[in-house]
Amino acid sequence: MSKEIRIAILAIITAALTIWGYKFIAGKNLLSGDKTYYGIYDNVQDVNTATKVQINGMVVGAVISIDAMPEDVRKIKLGFTVKKDILLPKNAIAELRSASPLGGKSIELLFDKMATKGEEVPGGSIIKSKSIGLLGSLVSEEEMTPYANTLTDAIDKTIGDLGNPESEDALDVSIHKLSQTMSNFASLTEKMNRMMINSQKNIEVTMGNMAVITNSLVNSQSKLNQMLDNLNGLTADLSQVKISETIGKSNDAIDQATASLKGVEQTMSEVSLTMNELKSIMEKMDNGEGTLGQLINDKSLYNNLTETTREVDLLLQDIRLNPRRYFKLFGKKVPDYELPEDDPAGK
Repeated sequence: MSKEIRIAILAIITAALTIWGYKFIAGKNLLSGDKTYYGIYDNVQDVNTATKVQINGMVVGAVISIDAMPEDVRKIKLGFTVKKDILLPKNAIAELRSASPLGGKSIELLFDKMATKGEEVPGGSIIKSKSIGLLGSLVSEEEMTPYANTLTDAIDKTIGDLGNPESEDALDVSIHKLSQTMSNFASLTEKMNRMMINSQKNIEVTMGNMAVITNSLVNSQSKLNQMLDNLNGLTADLSQVKISETIGKSNDAIDQATASLKGVEQTMSEVSLTMNELKSIMEKMDNGEGTLGQLINDKSLYNNLTETTREVDLLLQDIRLNPRRYFKLFGKKVPDYELPEDDPAGK
């Protein structure tokens, strides 16, 4: 064999070993006969050629290509090899997961059992793919379910027992007292509303009675004015009549005087009746009869309303200045009462 032929053969062998070594380093053994599959993922960060392909932690292949999908660049197509003796069933899933908290990724093949010969997924096929995060990679859903159920039950029980009146725990006692305080405050507010509504009705009735009395006085004044006008007219007529003419017309004057006296008598009778009615009303008011009489004579009603209004103002002022005296939480000590500079109680 000539020297040139030996050099050519050596060059071919060297090139072949170089190609095989490159592919081997990249994770593909050209002499192994491994099958190639593909998976499509949204994010392949930390994935590179030679990324491991595993089944329950056992390495069965490696990633050999990473390409963007021409029709949708948001999808990345990973090519990976699987040992030829692994027969993937058609329901196999290539799950891309974090290899460790420090970084790195791996592909985990998920399936129950291998397919029979001739029913496996042929090489070059795209199999179903999905990605999970770091937490899902470290702890499986089956492992987390019992702990999650236990934690949920504990939280439900704790929240359900909050404010239990039979519990002596500081938090339960505080919540129970807060609930009682709010109930008492709501009851006080409701009573104040009812009292104001009742007082408003009494005041309206009183004002109505006062209006009736005022109208009666106005009508009586009108009648008195009319009577005085009649008397003035009669006096003026008498002063203008001459004695000689009066003697000649005495009969007519007497008749007119008689008619005028009858009118005066009727007017005085009406005035007397009106004054009697007014006197009766005033007597009833003095005796405390009726709503207006009770309101005028019973000073306790006015004093009670004034004192109640003042106490409510003091209560609301104290709640605003010292809310922690009424809402004791988490067993904390209530601070000492601090007298405000402008204490309404001192006014």
